[in-house]
Amino acid sequence: MKNIDISILKEEPSLDMKVQLIIEPLAPLSMVSDMPGAYYKTLKIPDKKMLCGLFENILGWHIDSADRKKLYKDLKQIRKRQKIDFKDKYNGSTYQPLLMDYFEIDDNVEIDKFTGVCFYDDLWSRSFRRSDSNKHINGCRNADFRIIDQKYQAFNKIDNSELKSADKEKEKDGWFKKNIGSYPYYYSSPTKREYISIDGVFKFKLSMSKDLLGLLTQSVQSNNIGYLGNNEGWVNVTIESL
Repeated sequence: MKNIDISILKEEPSLDMKVQLIIEPLAPLSMVSDMPGAYYKTLKIPDKKMLCGLFENILGWHIDSADRKKLYKDLKQIRKRQKIDFKDKYNGSTYQPLLMDYFEIDDNVEIDKFTGVCFYDDLWSRSFRRSDSNKHINGCRNADFRIIDQKYQAFNKIDNSELKSADKEKEKDGWFKKNIGSYPYYYSSPTKREYISIDGVFKFKLSMSKDLLGLLTQSVQSNNIGYLGNNEGWVNVTIESL
């Protein structure tokens, strides 16, 4: 497993470089910035948080939410010692960006080579886990065949009853919690998600930390493809000093 170098986070942010970031979409994008409900609406243009996710992806910073929470606590202490005001920058979603202090968008984005744009909706599978609730069973399509008969015996009378609180009745004896290992860790639910298919190239002018620019420049030499918005939104990335 490749080690991830996050030592840049200990450095005091200094936006001493001017760069141009060029993003060429290679697939339709779905850039959802706020916590959505039943409909995932895309942004028309990537915002700073989206760019932060792109940078972390290029650097290989695939860090889970639990570790990000720990890092955020450490970052608050580091910024406090540096006398820099640190604010939580993940309002609106569960994603906690780590590099937001190391670059700024200087000007309005330019869309070069633009020939057309199309918006459309598609169904996207969203993963859920309800380890504390019998509702997890209802969402799963698969289960270990050895517990099918047990489930039938445990729930048949409740399913055929007229109880309004059938789910609560099923959870009384904790049958699901005892047999949670016999069900998939996640179950999926189809969700409507908006995509933007754009024929053009995004160009951003950024102020950026020299340290971050060095890491990104090194990374794009071997891998200049990342994802933007979600893991279906593949883009080609070029970074040029101004």
